[in-house]
Amino acid sequence: MITRQQVAELLQFRNGEFLITSCYLDLDRGKMSPQALKIRTKDLLLTAHQELASKAGTHGQRESLRADFERIEEFVMDEIAMNRHKGVAVFACSGHKFFQAYGLPRLVRNILIADAAPYVRPLTSILAEYHRYGVVVLDRVHAQIHEVYMGELQQHEMFTDTVPRRVREGGLGGREERHIERRHDAAVHQHFRRVADAAFRVFQRDKFDWLILGGQREVLREFKGALHPYLRARWAGDFHADVNIITPADILAETLSIEENVEAAEEQRLVDELLAKAEAGKLAVAGMGETLDAVARGEAQTLLVDSGFEMPGYACLDCHLPSLESRECPQCSKPTVPCADIIDEMIELAMQKNCRVEHVHARTPLRDAGRIGALLRYRS
Repeated sequence: MITRQQVAELLQFRNGEFLITSCYLDLDRGKMSPQALKIRTKDLLLTAHQELASKAGTHGQRESLRADFERIEEFVMDEIAMNRHKGVAVFACSGHKFFQAYGLPRLVRNILIADAAPYVRPLTSILAEYHRYGVVVLDRVHAQIHEVYMGELQQHEMFTDTVPRRVREGGLGGREERHIERRHDAAVHQHFRRVADAAFRVFQRDKFDWLILGGQREVLREFKGALHPYLRARWAGDFHADVNIITPADILAETLSIEENVEAAEEQRLVDELLAKAEAGKLAVAGMGETLDAVARGEAQTLLVDSGFEMPGYACLDCHLPSLESRECPQCSKPTVPCADIIDEMIELAMQKNCRVEHVHARTPLRDAGRIGALLRYRS
């Protein structure tokens, strides 16, 4: 699974001598047979190689590009045979012995680009869609801890603790009955503490964004009291479950259902916050010009981009500083050159400046406010 750290590392890769090939491919076997998918992929790679080879100026650059496409084809043919992912992203620069490939959790548009830098916008879009969810399913004796990220479930820990039964009616009476009840309650509390501590360790290690709980309503109400405040603040929802019979597929389905609602609500919250602050003249800007300036100055903390928004513009080849018009680069004084999509350049610049990037997929008022904006750290 692709991570934000891996995208940040990709952005650091530059090679002035050889072109870097960025390849995104849709591997949906629901549309065609594996053999037909292989033929289509071969045709796409051949056509793209012929078109992109014209950008390579030297023999060494052309040979590097040819080797890129050979290695990409070999990798993709194996992926089609294994049928592990709905799409793939591959980055190659054979002249620099660089090759990285990632399986993707959803379908992507077929894109093949050879340029001086990796083309990462589709990855940032996918990362913006997927947050990491911690999932705890439990009763008063058993517990399971999982993580769900990019549509996949990873199991971390399972617990079974010794908890004495409660005294039934008609059984023991008086002081001994109350003593057994106290022992039962203490054992349940200890079980909840153990599970809560384990969940917090997972959070400290993996930094999941949200927490989801599964179990009986009364159990979950009691368990929430044992959670660390950091985890209570990240609680996103509950689902009814019997920990003894629920399957991993059931846990994943319940989590994805809650995730869909959480993501839509979070997008709306960010847009509402941005537009309210921008209108009040506080730490937010909306619209292309102001947002571009804020990102370039390092003021932007969170960049919000309407999904699918593209705009031609200009950029410096050396500094990758985007601009709405042709001018000298303010950093190196070299002239800017036309670029097909200034939004890609802005996203790359934002990530270099440690700015969070969020793609807004739902139709929100951001679409009527220039389709782009930023929440600011400060305003210079």
